[in-house]
Amino acid sequence: MMAMRKFIGVGLLVALMSTGVPTQVMAQSDADAADIARQVESLSAEGAQSFRTGDYDKAIELFEQAYALDPVPNLLYNIGRCYEQMEQWDEAIAQYERFMVAPDVESEARSHAMERVQSLREIQSMQAREDGAATPEEPQSAPIATPEPAPPNRTPGILTTAGGVALIGGGVVMGLMASGNADSIADTQLSYDDRLGARDSARTQALVADVFYISGAAVTALGIYLIVSADSVEDSPRASRSVLTPWVGKGSAGVGLTLGF
Repeated sequence: MMAMRKFIGVGLLVALMSTGVPTQVMAQSDADAADIARQVESLSAEGAQSFRTGDYDKAIELFEQAYALDPVPNLLYNIGRCYEQMEQWDEAIAQYERFMVAPDVESEARSHAMERVQSLREIQSMQAREDGAATPEEPQSAPIATPEPAPPNRTPGILTTAGGVALIGGGVVMGLMASGNADSIADTQLSYDDRLGARDSARTQALVADVFYISGAAVTALGIYLIVSADSVEDSPRASRSVLTPWVGKGSAGVGLTLGF
């Protein structure tokens, strides 16, 4: 009987021990969880206050401390908001993406985070285009070659002068011919008609000689002028050309001079 009672007493002690220890552990675990929750709530509240005052670095530090105690996904979103306010687009996008793949995130919140990521990527692309347009590479301009001044073109003057001399020479020839015909007029051995023809020829030749003399003098003077003025002409679009056109009519004769510049 005594042995039976001893066995029952040991059994009761074991039962009490087996039921009392887990209860104490569970109570301690609940207390720790409640303490962690209070710390996370306190750190989150301080982080939100720092965010409102614009101290984003402090807010990030507090949110990260809270996340280290309890990885609540909303803390990642808060950290992303801080980086976004600081215009650190890459860090903000990274936090938003961590938030989107975290478990137990509602679909509406995940969609909102995706919109923030898309918006930030568009801002990055726009800033990249603006930076590229603000500092374009300036093309190196080739040095402008200064053309060497062309030598004075005296060819038109020389040709014109030569034409004038030729006209004077033609006048000399025509004068000699007129003089010969004039001598034939006084020759009594010739018939009346021959002397009359010689007179007409002498007059025509004398007229042509005068025209050649006058034209030759004018053309020669013009040629000399062109030669002298060639040094003062900087740009000559084309060489001048002179064309002599002699003409003889009934009772008159002359030479036409056409100059092209």
